[in-house]
Amino acid sequence: MKQKIDNALLSYRRLNLAGFFLTGSALSYASIALEQQLSSINCSLCSIVRLCLLCMSVLFFIAFVHNPWTFGQRFYALLTWLLSLSGLAAAGRHIWLESFQLASPTACNAGIETLTASLPFLSDVHILLAEQHDCLDNSWHLLGFTLSQVTLGVFIFLFLITWRLLTRRPEPKLLF
Repeated sequence: MKQKIDNALLSYRRLNLAGFFLTGSALSYASIALEQQLSSINCSLCSIVRLCLLCMSVLFFIAFVHNPWTFGQRFYALLTWLLSLSGLAAAGRHIWLESFQLASPTACNAGIETLTASLPFLSDVHILLAEQHDCLDNSWHLLGFTLSQVTLGVFIFLFLITWRLLTRRPEPKLLF
């Protein structure tokens, strides 16, 4: 009986709807409120995080509306799981750089437009991940946590949602 209650409360569509609202609210808060307050929100790591949130939001919405059978559910869940791992890696890298306070004026000042305009993709990945970033602004805090730590918490929660979507036992389709 408990298994049926658990599946009814955490149905496929409800988990996708929760993921959509979480990614949408995080993305809208970052774009509307934080972009005006912080100048460092346009760094390359922040752009990667926002791109992961945007792609996850789109996938959660498509999966919610589409409501596919088992293969489609696993496919959407795998894509969002990979995006959550990418976001976890970017947020973890940002926290790691904050802890050492490394600074390099070349890596973070290059916006995402200049990185996508160049042809060698591997050098762009090297700039984004291997170089240090000077956009480490620790002035924004929420309950004692920095912006990158809150972002890591959001991606951990999204990882748990997508892990539940991947490992849950398929049930018959429900409306909600």
